[in-house]
Amino acid sequence: MSKLDKTLDAVGTGVNRLQIGCWILFGNLFLAAFCLWGVYAGYTSWRLQNEGVTTTGTVIQMEESNSSEGGCCVYSPVVEFTVNGQTYSFDGGNASDPPAYRVGEVVSVIYDPSDPSTAQINKWTERWLFPIIIIPAMIFTAAILNFFMIRAWRRGEYIGE
Repeated sequence: MSKLDKTLDAVGTGVNRLQIGCWILFGNLFLAAFCLWGVYAGYTSWRLQNEGVTTTGTVIQMEESNSSEGGCCVYSPVVEFTVNGQTYSFDGGNASDPPAYRVGEVVSVIYDPSDPSTAQINKWTERWLFPIIIIPAMIFTAAILNFFMIRAWRRGEYIGE
């Protein structure tokens, strides 16, 4: 093997390791963003549980959107409630098909007394399901990603070939 071939091989290995390092970095940043979203949702639910005020609200609309599988449709409730004569509304956190709520249904609402626009349906699944699923899922996915990508980096394996 000539000196040029050895140099090209060393450069190719370095570029490949740089590529793998970028995949690791960007993959972890992406997963961390979703994990932080789950932490924020959990913190909001925890804060409402400790400082929130409970009232009743009414489902005024079912917001229709496409399901994650590309089919049509899943429905999330739009809830309206009143605090001190002021009307507030918010979208429910979970979408489902069939709809979990009906228009006109009265639901328990928990809201932040200092900022009533921060509110949730006062139901365990509405408040805690998302953070409980997303945080461990992102941590598990990051562990798998890091295991395989760091192993490939150490071995000098080429990704995408």
